Amino acid sequence: MKELLYRFFVRHDAEYDTLVQRYQAKTLPGKFFYLFMHLLPGLLAYVLINIPLVHAAALRLTDLSDPMFQGTCLIGVVFVWHAVVPLAVLRWADKLSFQESLAFLSLREFDTQGFLLVLPVVFVAFTLISLPYMKYAFPSLSEWVASIPGLNPPEYSIFRDPSGVYSLLPPWFVGLGLVGNFLCEELYFHGYLMMKIGFLGAWAWVVNSALFALYHVWQAPTTWALFGLVFFFGLLMQWRKNLYPLIAFHFLANIVWGAIIGAVLR
Repeated sequence: MKELLYRFFVRHDAEYDTLVQRYQAKTLPGKFFYLFMHLLPGLLAYVLINIPLVHAAALRLTDLSDPMFQGTCLIGVVFVWHAVVPLAVLRWADKLSFQESLAFLSLREFDTQGFLLVLPVVFVAFTLISLPYMKYAFPSLSEWVASIPGLNPPEYSIFRDPSGVYSLLPPWFVGLGLVGNFLCEELYFHGYLMMKIGFLGAWAWVVNSALFALYHVWQAPTTWALFGLVFFFGLLMQWRKNLYPLIAFHFLANIVWGAIIGAVLR
């Protein structure tokens, strides 16, 4: 039974393993650089949104409404940083062609078993485990994080209550942000950075998952309180070595899981 379960969940990909060995960070500065790259876009969003002086100056400079400015910051992070930076570095620093970059990002082949069979099982397990977590652990963790100076979003932040974002921005803008969220975040964190920190060996997915949670520093009370659940993302990538199930899982977590949690725990 154990062998059958292993074969069901775990996908072997020799090309993935070869690319990790070839292109992972090898120097000490490079290793620290790619670990820090997990946090950098979130820190930029934090500075632009959560530091009042910078936020006020940016509003005057851009002449945007406050919700549109904050939404634009998020779009810039999820689309420009998360999508453009990996492709640019792979092309100009690692000298990979576009097709080779797709292979590096685990997008060149479609994982049918992972997408159609493993993903639903993992999502159901994720949802069942998260129900008691969200009922008993999340509220106290969120309050604790919000009590730490500098981590509670300011009153003007649209990310104090993420569910309220949908009513503050145009539907097309919200849709664009959601696509960037589940597509580009996966490309950046689990397609690109998880391979770059392959020098951590079997711990790469654990560190990658933890830093993925901490990156959301501009909305820390919400996302840091979900710390116990983010490891499902890294584990699914560790098992399947393919980004397509991760993109679908992130989509389900954003849209379906949120609705389930809201309906059950309301």
